Amino acid sequence: MAAYMGKMEGVIQIVREAIKQVFIPYNLTNILLGVSFLVIKTVPPICTGLFAARDDLGPCSLDWREQEILMFLLLAIFAKTRRATSMHQYASTTYLFSKAANFILFMRVDPRLGAIFAILCLVVFLVFPKPAYTGEDTIKFYSPDSLEETLALAKGKRYATYLLMEYYTAWSPDCQSLAPVFADISNRFNTKSLQFGKLDLGRYPAMGNKYKIDTGGMSKELPTLVLYENGREKMRRPGHDVKGKVVKYSFSANDIVRDFDLRDIYDRSRAKVKEANVEKTVDGVEEVMDTTKDKTE
Repeated sequence: MAAYMGKMEGVIQIVREAIKQVFIPYNLTNILLGVSFLVIKTVPPICTGLFAARDDLGPCSLDWREQEILMFLLLAIFAKTRRATSMHQYASTTYLFSKAANFILFMRVDPRLGAIFAILCLVVFLVFPKPAYTGEDTIKFYSPDSLEETLALAKGKRYATYLLMEYYTAWSPDCQSLAPVFADISNRFNTKSLQFGKLDLGRYPAMGNKYKIDTGGMSKELPTLVLYENGREKMRRPGHDVKGKVVKYSFSANDIVRDFDLRDIYDRSRAKVKEANVEKTVDGVEEVMDTTKDKTE
């Protein structure tokens, strides 16, 4: 009974959090825009006042072309979100395609309605931007000078040190979606030998050129994760194929941990800390003072 009540409390907490997220202005306004055509076209008396009746169809019914567009919208959302790594990424993609479909539907009825809808989307975009991640993390934000200094110092270390850098821009939806994932990974795997950092390429575009990261509006390299070992680049994602084309990367937590071998780096770092904390007791017996805690479990 206690276990059942515990599960129910967990479900209730998830539902409460979901409801809370819905009423965030960014989400609420985008949801309303996404269903605006369907509501206006099918709910009287709004539909009867805006849409004229046809011989074969009433003013509050969807014609076959409108149904076709809405069906295509569902298929497009499914195709684009099947590899979504978080609810934030799923919601962003759904909002984008829903607004595009609504714009087309309004334009078919009356270009003036399409123009009004486009203006409303622009206003919502400017007034209610996507909320930035505000949770806990162990990430250091670098400037070009501080990053160069950190990498230079790491090259002189006798033991292995690692820095996983995220190169991002504030305007990129993919970078915004990665923020909570990267923060969670930093909390789980941060150690003295494995650090996490970010650098804003929108603010420092010259760094994009230096590290060969495309920062254009159609870039497929935002965000880019680069793992440095002792100040030298060891690997990055997304990478490039033999033809120089960007290889798409999902940026899920599991993929990042696996591909950058973070668990092994973390375990080796913890082992070194244990060795450093070995103290000899008075009777000569070695006692291990384990001051670390396995944050990955």
